[in-house]
Amino acid sequence: MAIVLFILLFVGPLKYFSTPSDLRLTAKAGELDLQGYDWEQRPSIRLNGEWELYWRRLLTPEQLPVPAQLSGPPNLVKLPAHWNNHSLPSEEKSGKGFATYRLNVALDPSTRMFALQIPYIRTAYKVWINGVLMAEVGKVGSDLASSSPEYAPRVVLFTPSEGRAEIVMQISNFHHWNGGPGNTPYLGWASKVDAELKTSLGLDMIAVGGLLAIGVHYIAQFVLRRKEMESFCFGIFCLLLGTRALFVSEEIVTHGEIGLSWADSLRIENICLFLSAPAIGMFVYLLYPKEVSRLLAHLIIGLGVGSTLLAVMLPPPWMTYVVTFFQGAAFILGACLLASLVVAWHRSREGAMFVIMGAAACLGAMLGDKLLGNEYIYVDQLSAMGLLLGTLCASFILSARSAKAITSVELLSRQMRELNAGLEQKIRDRTAELERINRSLELVNEDLARMETSRRHLLSNISHDLGTPMTLIQGYVEALMDGVVMPEQQQKYLKLIHNRILGLSRLIKDLFQLSKLEARQMEFDIQTVSTDELIRFFDERYELELAGAGLGFETSAAVLHPGDGKPPMVRIDINRIDQVLTNIIYNAVKHTPQGGMILLQFTVDEHSLVVQVQDNGSGIAPEDLPYIFDRFYKKDKSRNTSGGGSGLGLAIAKEIIDFHGGRIWAHSRLGQGASLAFMLPLVK
Repeated sequence: MAIVLFILLFVGPLKYFSTPSDLRLTAKAGELDLQGYDWEQRPSIRLNGEWELYWRRLLTPEQLPVPAQLSGPPNLVKLPAHWNNHSLPSEEKSGKGFATYRLNVALDPSTRMFALQIPYIRTAYKVWINGVLMAEVGKVGSDLASSSPEYAPRVVLFTPSEGRAEIVMQISNFHHWNGGPGNTPYLGWASKVDAELKTSLGLDMIAVGGLLAIGVHYIAQFVLRRKEMESFCFGIFCLLLGTRALFVSEEIVTHGEIGLSWADSLRIENICLFLSAPAIGMFVYLLYPKEVSRLLAHLIIGLGVGSTLLAVMLPPPWMTYVVTFFQGAAFILGACLLASLVVAWHRSREGAMFVIMGAAACLGAMLGDKLLGNEYIYVDQLSAMGLLLGTLCASFILSARSAKAITSVELLSRQMRELNAGLEQKIRDRTAELERINRSLELVNEDLARMETSRRHLLSNISHDLGTPMTLIQGYVEALMDGVVMPEQQQKYLKLIHNRILGLSRLIKDLFQLSKLEARQMEFDIQTVSTDELIRFFDERYELELAGAGLGFETSAAVLHPGDGKPPMVRIDINRIDQVLTNIIYNAVKHTPQGGMILLQFTVDEHSLVVQVQDNGSGIAPEDLPYIFDRFYKKDKSRNTSGGGSGLGLAIAKEIIDFHGGRIWAHSRLGQGASLAFMLPLVK
């Protein structure tokens, strides 16, 4: 491990920074003067700078004009430059097209062999040096039908006996999102370039081999111990990254023939990238389920699976557009995941700091590749070494857990040996402790069962009741996008969409409140309140609101058993009881015509306080009456939120009353109004 980290931290960076170009040696107006350059002592040269550009023209060296034939200065473009990111003559930014580049390099006449490493070009190109065709990859063409892509970096050899090197490149792209040379040719002595490439290849193979070895190790660990799903997810993550590194490394692709078509190689590369997101997301979620939200884990899984499906179904070049979207979304979700890890570290979770370091290294590698693709920075591919460093850091927590498990086994063995003295007493102590633990576990199991039931209800209800509003919203939006809605009607459609969204918001809020109530996770502020104080609190609370709705409102109170003269007391959360009454009265208002009357009655007997809401509205059919306190039950059976209600108000009221130890019921005769009442026990 120490040797690998040494290579990563000290030797690895030499690959990326040992071959920089002298920033003063850049091409000007299609010319680069390297006469007198000390090739033996100084590094090889990246041919950056201004190249001649002949856009939408595929010219051979014989067809290119000599300077004397030019009527004006040639078109120049600074390389490296993707076509997407730089203005082209009379064209918008686009990755599709074809062009010819030329650069004249002045060298000292020499019989020494020089090497030119062709840059990172993902489609098709031809390269001439001094009029001789030196490399041809894919089929260069002027349209989709006449071109054929291939990814194969090349190193060509030549001797500058005449003291010059005219480099001509033809490039075409109709199959990839990024077009043009994202990198520049690399010129140097053949022996030095070969040595640098071999060093780079060795480091890349270390990174790829390390990723694959780590992946195999943790998958094998999962096979031996199936409960460790973290090991399985982490192993899959490493295998996917290692496989992808085989396809993206220029050095590995240069020295190995994979034997796949261009489209298949690109598809495998992208699929490995996309599926790595769900693997690492589940790994972190399983490690820290309290800090990483389930929603974030689902979003990461959805991003990876959705991008994978698009990569499988879409043909080039469309599947390459998915990568750009994935990188942006993955960086945002990865930052959220990193924030969750910071929370875990703040809470002193085991190994959180090492996972943070690993996640930061992986995000840095991803950001580096993104910046490389947009030419904001210029080094070789970062992902292989950066991701290996990240996985090594993240794997520490799995190793720490294994060590902790071994330590626990050793500690348990010592404790077993200590049981020889006073075994019977220890058994009695352990039995008593186990009984206490068992009672605690029974309570915990009841809570877990209640929470699981609540979770299933929540998911079931969300999927059931969100379908219709989402379908309607989708229909309205598609109508707006397709242009079938007249301009004067667009505001109307936007209001419809807004109302649907408000209904969904109310529904989701009620759902979560109901789920918390069912799981007994809602906090209640229970206080002892006299019934007289409670009646005064609600006496005039709703009168103004109902008057505004065109309804009459009256309250009355009756004490059936006066008792010893002391006011009866109830233990309640007055705000929750207010919510119950609001839900019941709101339900009555919806079903009572204007001019109707709503009565609020309080009755105190020997054991309880009964609160009753009576209206003279449409009433409830006998077949509907047993179900009005169920989730989403509405007498029109239409389970939607268009009417302004979620169908959850009475269900929430029932849960609140149940928590207070009371009960709730309803009486009604169709066409003669309805009466909803609830009972709260008095304090004895």
